[in-house]
Amino acid sequence: MLMGMSTEVIVTDEFVAWYEGLTATDQDRLAMTIGLLEARGVTLAFPYSSAIKGAAFALRELRTQSEGDPLRTLYAFDPARRAVLLIGGDKTGDARFYERMLPLAESIWRTYLDETGQSHGRG
Repeated sequence: MLMGMSTEVIVTDEFVAWYEGLTATDQDRLAMTIGLLEARGVTLAFPYSSAIKGAAFALRELRTQSEGDPLRTLYAFDPARRAVLLIGGDKTGDARFYERMLPLAESIWRTYLDETGQSHGRG
């Protein structure tokens, strides 16, 4: 990898609100995974990142394990190739996690694109 080729990571208010409610341990684990995203960008692969099926755009999830709990951060790359952390949650015992989180992430994404004057096209 070339030095200095890091990916800019942007956070939304919704992500920050979730993050601030986490324990210090969860925040530390999440910071490590976000660091991998900054370092690897679009090349970050499973088990740290995976595509979300059924979304209206190219939505991905940042996969963080913290003390056995599967923390998931839904994110996407904007047209400028910045990683935008949309919203996060703890998937533990939540069979409807994606059903609940997808519409929320899509709404936050549309708002982000509108506020930054970017296209609503796929991606």
